[in-house]
Amino acid sequence: MPACTARASLLDHHVIYRSHGGDNARDNRVAICAAHHLNGIHRLRIRVSGVAPHDLTWEIGFRRGRPPLLRTHGDRYLDPA
Repeated sequence: MPACTARASLLDHHVIYRSHGGDNARDNRVAICAAHHLNGIHRLRIRVSGVAPHDLTWEIGFRRGRPPLLRTHGDRYLDPA
């Protein structure tokens, strides 16, 4: 998760959920802190896509039908649209 400094309470997140056909391969998993995982990813406020660990795009402040508030590829900011 860009800008997150947590080094404890990390959870293993599957970029493509196992329920959607994702596997346990290393390139489908990323460590994310419990707060961002539970309150962001699973509450649909944060989305991540791509190939872990170095080719991930993060959409933060995800809102249906509207661009996210922030979009990054790794640590590089992208146009939210």
